[in-house]
Amino acid sequence: MTAHTIRSLLQFKRLRWILSAIAVVALMMGGVLPAFANLSGSTFEGGDGNLTVDATGNHDWNSPVQPIDCGTTIPTIGTNCSTDLTKSTSDNAFGQGTKEDAAAVTVVSGSIPPNKSDLTRFYVNSEFTNGSNFLYLAWERSNVLGSANMDFEINQAVTPGLGNPGPHTINRTAGDLLVTYDFGGSGTPTLGLLRWVTTGATSQCKKSNTLPCWGNGFSINSSDSEGAINTTTVTDTNPPGAPFTLPANTFGEVAINLSTAGVFPPGTCTAFGSAFLKSRSSAAFDAEVKDFIAPVPVNISNCGRIIIIKHTDPRGLNQSFGYTANISVGQNSCANPTSFSLNDTGNTTSDSTANTQDCPNVFAGTYAVTEGAEPANFSLESLVCTATSGSSGSQDGANPAKANITVIPDGVVTCTYTNKASGAIQVTKTGKNLSLGPGQHPLAGATFTVNGVSKTTDANGLACFDGLNVGQQYTVTETRAPSGYSIDSSSQTVTTTGAASCSVGTPTGVTFTDSPLTNLKVTASSVVPGATNSTITCVVSGTSTNIGNSPQGPADPAEVDANGLLPGTYVCTIVVDP
Repeated sequence: MTAHTIRSLLQFKRLRWILSAIAVVALMMGGVLPAFANLSGSTFEGGDGNLTVDATGNHDWNSPVQPIDCGTTIPTIGTNCSTDLTKSTSDNAFGQGTKEDAAAVTVVSGSIPPNKSDLTRFYVNSEFTNGSNFLYLAWERSNVLGSANMDFEINQAVTPGLGNPGPHTINRTAGDLLVTYDFGGSGTPTLGLLRWVTTGATSQCKKSNTLPCWGNGFSINSSDSEGAINTTTVTDTNPPGAPFTLPANTFGEVAINLSTAGVFPPGTCTAFGSAFLKSRSSAAFDAEVKDFIAPVPVNISNCGRIIIIKHTDPRGLNQSFGYTANISVGQNSCANPTSFSLNDTGNTTSDSTANTQDCPNVFAGTYAVTEGAEPANFSLESLVCTATSGSSGSQDGANPAKANITVIPDGVVTCTYTNKASGAIQVTKTGKNLSLGPGQHPLAGATFTVNGVSKTTDANGLACFDGLNVGQQYTVTETRAPSGYSIDSSSQTVTTTGAASCSVGTPTGVTFTDSPLTNLKVTASSVVPGATNSTITCVVSGTSTNIGNSPQGPADPAEVDANGLLPGTYVCTIVVDP
């Protein structure tokens, strides 16, 4: 035993004596054991070596944000875990000689040798808080060994059926992560963080001389990570079989700040979707890998998603709306994230690419999207944002056209702008006037009413009504005809078909025609006053319907006056002193 080793043991024993003394004093004073500090910014107790929350406001494996059941797979954001067979001839394991760098593996059945960790379950949790991505991992085993050598593999892609017997190829992608956890029997565990390398020099490889391989890894320190193993019995309260106790050295955990550790390269969106646990036979990286727990889904990413949707009221109007934004996107994301246009044209109940700005790779952060000046005859009716847990979107209190958005990794914020269109109806009034030529001519002075508003036609025979709802039916009624013309008494139902006003756009048109009126006077008088009497009867041709003050007489003179006659044929019969 070297002098350095002896000094390390003495320091460790002295540290344990000090901690024991602190614990005794705390218990004598009615207090509790002091908890290990979380990583800066983290709310998870990932370095205290137990599963129980020790400080108010924190989380731990027994009380995660989202309840868990290790008997089922929960492929959603939050905590996930999986269990493994223990001390069984049917327990799955990697075949003899499997090393970490091997992607081609064979899964076999058989009990785990007593000198290797026999895994029972593992946990994985991720959190984005205070601007950083945190990864939390934990393992449990059935056999009590002095040392522990575990590796957590976190992949971007999924390897289906990896737990089934037979040959498999682990679906690895450049940038996948491997978290190594080595405990030598005392002190804190040694943690490592490696990335899967597919190109470049083999000097990047930790052990292999060929690519692809696990690289030399990241340099992580106490500000980036923490880990612990249970030195006393702890309790796991997560189903199935809960609660159950775990003797010393059968539970270990680790917390890593992926952001400060440099896992997410600047300007690149990365998402991990699968994680699994395996045990090595020793601290050597190229030692044999034996027992493992099949992968579970995870959601670990540095990017979220922002969706902006344009609706018109009514839907489907052909109108372009402009937007400005400060969206910061990763690779393969939406085009023109700072300036774009949307158009709801042709849509009824669904959406299309024309009316949707979908940015699937947005770096976690706070953003603003603002709709530009409203096009003519449109007004902002509503701005509604929905968001998954942890993200948010809302209408700005000072600027109703502005959406304030906060998106976290894996978060989705959808903001829908709805703009109401206003329409117009233009009435054209015509009538005959032979002095102006044949056919119909514009007729001024006619009064119309639409939606409770009355207007009179101008010299061009026009009266316009705007500020109406597009797609709505309105009744147009002539309430007064110009002098010398008959009123068109038949009201018309008009549906506004597009966004327009009386000055901009094309109003929906409707035409009314008034007929000119004629005054008729028929007189019969005797040459010698009183010598004869006359009777005059005037009717509508083909009928017996009298017009004006018909009939008149017998009298001398006799006179029929019929004023305001519509164009037509009238018959007047005069009978003189029969």
